[in-house]
Amino acid sequence: MQQVNMMFMDSLRLRLFALCCLATFPTFAAMACACQKEGQDVSQDEVLQMTENGHIEPFPVILEKARGYRSGKLLEAKLDCIDQRYVYEIDMLDHDGQIRALRFDAVTGRHLDLEEDERGNHAVAID
Repeated sequence: MQQVNMMFMDSLRLRLFALCCLATFPTFAAMACACQKEGQDVSQDEVLQMTENGHIEPFPVILEKARGYRSGKLLEAKLDCIDQRYVYEIDMLDHDGQIRALRFDAVTGRHLDLEEDERGNHAVAID
């Protein structure tokens, strides 16, 4: 009986350790994916490598999310290092002829803000 109880406790400790590891993994993954090139565009080779390694969301996934916020023609897309994180910046030309700039966290895919270019005026809205 005592041996069964010990096995149960060992199993419980192992499960608790695994749960702690899973809970802290996103934090360590985000730290590992923090960019070091503040204010610089990321090269296409780096983007491809990070996408293949699963460190950032693939651009088609982000573009689909962007189209959920704004419809229109894709003008430009790039991956930048902003505030020590990778950010997709997408410029779209909407049906009214206005350029809309969208930003998404490249690691999580989360929408960060919306800038509207309207004759030099910029409005910022945050999710």
